[in-house]
Amino acid sequence: MVPRIVIFVAIAAVLYVVVTGFDQGAMTSTVQNVSSSVLMIAYTHELDQIPKVVDEFMVLREIKNTQDGRELAAKLDEKINNLGLVKAYCSERISTMELAYENDPYKKLQQLCHSLQNVSFAKAVELFSLI
Repeated sequence: MVPRIVIFVAIAAVLYVVVTGFDQGAMTSTVQNVSSSVLMIAYTHELDQIPKVVDEFMVLREIKNTQDGRELAAKLDEKINNLGLVKAYCSERISTMELAYENDPYKKLQQLCHSLQNVSFAKAVELFSLI
């Protein structure tokens, strides 16, 4: 199923370029959009794990300075950093314990995962609520 979708997206991108003419800026933008779409399709099966991790992270924020908090942080770090999405979109390893101490953890996450810089927290919540 995924290979068919990837082929369809690639063909659509080529047709777009042919119809709109060859413009370097448009071509670069189209390639970036296709690349992001292909990665999102490839990691679709991981998207349902993100709301679960966010729920556990909210618990971590409450118990962060305890033994249970450190154990939960280690478990969450392993879970989140093993996701292909995180490996593809984040430049550094995510430390949930560090995020738990941040006043604005989403802003810190945007610094680690640069592709989130164009997504507001409200938009991210809206997107994940649809999953």
